Amino acid sequence: MSMPHAERRVLTSRLSRYLCRVACFARGLTIAASPSSSCGLPFGAFLPASTATRDQRSGGSGCRGASASPHGTGMHPHTLLSDSAPDSSSDAPTLESLPPELIAAIGAYVKLPWLGRFACCCAAVAGAVRHAEEAWAAVWASLTGGVAPAPLGARAAVRSLLTLDQAHWRSLPGSSGEAPDWRQHGCVLTCSGGTRLILFGGRDGRRFFCDTWACDLASGAWVRVAAHSDARCPSPRCFNSDSGGGRVLRSGEEEWAVLHGGLCAPGYRDSQTWLLGPLSHPPKEWSWLPASPPDHVEGAAPVARFHHTLTLLPRREAAGDDSLALLGGHDRTISPLLDLRLFSLRHASLPRKASGVAAASVSVGWSSSTHVLGPAPSPRAFHSAAHYDHPAAGRGLLLACCGLGPAAGGEEVFAALDDTWAFDLSSGRWLELAARLPHGFARSRAALAVSRDRLLLAGGCRARAAALATYLPLTPGPAFDDVWLLDLRRGLLPSELGLRPAAVSAWERCVLPHERAHRTPHANATAGTLHGGAVVLVLGGHDTFLSPLADEAVDSFGDLADEQAWALHETEAIVVGERPERTEARLCTRGAPHSCGEGGASPSRRQLVGGARMLVQGLETQAHINGSIGTVVSRASGSADGRVDLALGPPHSKSISIRCQHLRPSRSEARGGMPTIAAPGGGGDGSALWVISPAERAAGEGRAAEAPSNPPRRVAVSCISVLPQPEHEGSA
Repeated sequence: MSMPHAERRVLTSRLSRYLCRVACFARGLTIAASPSSSCGLPFGAFLPASTATRDQRSGGSGCRGASASPHGTGMHPHTLLSDSAPDSSSDAPTLESLPPELIAAIGAYVKLPWLGRFACCCAAVAGAVRHAEEAWAAVWASLTGGVAPAPLGARAAVRSLLTLDQAHWRSLPGSSGEAPDWRQHGCVLTCSGGTRLILFGGRDGRRFFCDTWACDLASGAWVRVAAHSDARCPSPRCFNSDSGGGRVLRSGEEEWAVLHGGLCAPGYRDSQTWLLGPLSHPPKEWSWLPASPPDHVEGAAPVARFHHTLTLLPRREAAGDDSLALLGGHDRTISPLLDLRLFSLRHASLPRKASGVAAASVSVGWSSSTHVLGPAPSPRAFHSAAHYDHPAAGRGLLLACCGLGPAAGGEEVFAALDDTWAFDLSSGRWLELAARLPHGFARSRAALAVSRDRLLLAGGCRARAAALATYLPLTPGPAFDDVWLLDLRRGLLPSELGLRPAAVSAWERCVLPHERAHRTPHANATAGTLHGGAVVLVLGGHDTFLSPLADEAVDSFGDLADEQAWALHETEAIVVGERPERTEARLCTRGAPHSCGEGGASPSRRQLVGGARMLVQGLETQAHINGSIGTVVSRASGSADGRVDLALGPPHSKSISIRCQHLRPSRSEARGGMPTIAAPGGGGDGSALWVISPAERAAGEGRAAEAPSNPPRRVAVSCISVLPQPEHEGSA
């Protein structure tokens, strides 16, 4: 860059203060200005249209663009650049005069996530950076933590990321060749940089599976893998209570799928660990290898458990190895555990290249972290866990919060917990954060994710009343529909020993915009992240409000019935703002995953009960209502395709009468129809989250297709992303 370093540094500092004060405007602050000041850009130019409209109604100037009157309730740019009063003789630069290279320099030195918001509502900023793609790339990097911009360009990507107006579902075309039969509770993983999907195991209500499949996510073609004649593979099993069953770990330049535990066909759980790979080879060359503990290691196999968490700990160096953390859970006696185990391929003797002789096993075990000094969290299950790299201390942390376990100072074993802990992977110490959820908000089965140095907690459920917990200890209580944020940089501070908890830190309730998010209570939901954690997707889970007080409400492992699972179009995308009230959220109903496509059957009379949530699809005369979600008020008597009175939520907020053929239920249509969400690979967050669900039946099959004599349904693959689909990919 031709600009001298000293001059660039001065201008960088001045413009940084300028934009920070403009950010105060965008956050809703009001600063009075002299009515006689001459301003090249009005106050309203820095505000979204909704805010400007609100100012007009309240009597303010509310100018929306550069063409509005310069005289009004606004701050002179000179005042923004200086701590003194407005000075008309000042030669401070305004947004109209900023060269693109200066904005690029600012983007390289200062985090400017607000710059994208300004350009979306301010013509001057948009014009200044329209031809400065490197500036937008810097903004994109500040939002996503350095993830490479999308092919559509950084400017368009930033806008889509901040507004979420391009969030959509996309379904892969059905495979014309062989494909796996539909099953639920299988282990589904993404690998090879998000280009392949791995499916192992699962069950369909009548049988358990032990087959392994790979799906090419570019074409949707399935191929069966590791089907060797010696049948060396894990026994049939599913993973309904085992945090997905496995993850993909990187070791040097190779990737391996690691599978642990599961509910086996005879009805018991084991603690076996299996490896599938190398995943860098063609799928036909993949093979299963059992992981056996080294001879000199005692007690390396974890206790068989369920309701635990499996957390991927990404490597910090390109040539390093990923790790897998297993924490907590219930043992065979339904007693909560604290046992923390770590699994890595660092010292494993893996077959790096294909050879004529296959290895019998891999000598590698789980390292134990039970001998730690200092305080430790109480044993728990149904808890939440996530990984976090602290930028100031340069240390990796395993975060754990909430859950179901013994409360402090109490005798209740199945109490809901409200504490938050961090395990320092470098020192091997547990750190208890000062932050606790407010009284009455302790929970278990919550979704947890890290986004831009903030810990996001969504949903979950209360514990059952003490009288009911005696007979049904694992049955969940009423579900939450809230979102909470915890600033990790303020909660954990660097110290001489690495990290220490701050004396004061607190969870903040995140108030999502009602016009963009019609929220639902959910427990057991999954929190997936996209683009380096810039976007959090909360999807899946169950509603516990309608749980009957009967044994069939949950199975023997405390898992809810499939009919209470939320459908995929209830997925919520969240972008965390600088403050909780600036957080953006949107329900992802655009497009349609296979599980709620246009060819699906209309909801049954049993599903059209009062208060049931429905998705509106397929309207032609009122197309603007498509994608809305409402609740059933009443239904006409007669045939199932009669009209239903539906109360739409914001932004429509009105009641309509609609035919059943244009509705899709927000709950799983029947037992065995709950989708399975793929766990991301070792490469970290990608640009899409993949889900498998039962494929839509062909027209004419109807309800009779569920009879045992009919062919089983196939697996369908869908994904959700927040960026526009590139034009060259076309429509799937």
